[in-house]
Amino acid sequence: MNREEFKDTLKEILDNNNIGTMATIRDNKPMSRYMYFYNDGLTLYTYTRKDTYKIDDLEENPYAHILLGYEEREGKGERYVEILGKASLPEEVTPDVDEMLAKVGNLYQKLKGEDDLQAIKIDIETARIMNDDDKEPDTVQL
Repeated sequence: MNREEFKDTLKEILDNNNIGTMATIRDNKPMSRYMYFYNDGLTLYTYTRKDTYKIDDLEENPYAHILLGYEEREGKGERYVEILGKASLPEEVTPDVDEMLAKVGNLYQKLKGEDDLQAIKIDIETARIMNDDDKEPDTVQL
């Protein structure tokens, strides 16, 4: 798969999968949790409350490992993507955040109006598409 095909497939997986895991590092050990993700192209966003361990973890070490996908496709294995990204904690995010939040419905209602929310932006550094037909997984730097 060439680079553009890879990026198209990656974007398709991101567009169609909002729930995944995000691992951060705490005390030199990985800590993983389920998160809702939203993408703007190949950039990921998620939200959490400001007083969580994951915010402390990312301030200490901004790298996160994310798993998204594991979608059943007719007659094929479950495809998913492994992502290594560098997180930042922006005060402002893209103007279509409300649209991204609305994609997951009830989460939007829970988060709407919360004062203590922190956006997490993840710039993807490398990605690997797993279980994509009979293709060997390649790690691609973005």
